[in-house]
Amino acid sequence: MPDPNAVTDEGWAEYVFFRDGVAGIKKEWWYHVPSGVWFIAERDTAADIVLRTYLFSELPQATDAPTGES
Repeated sequence: MPDPNAVTDEGWAEYVFFRDGVAGIKKEWWYHVPSGVWFIAERDTAADIVLRTYLFSELPQATDAPTGES
């Protein structure tokens, strides 16, 4: 992560938007604007599908496998 006190706006944009990422299953924080609720989405970026979504309070255990249902 760039040094927040030394990076330019262009540097932040490069870090946030233009990084190379490995395709696969990612956990991402998403925000639902109408309800004001933050939730976690597990997404397979290689297949471009959402595997499941849940609230942080419902965080699955490490042994839980994605079901493909939201």
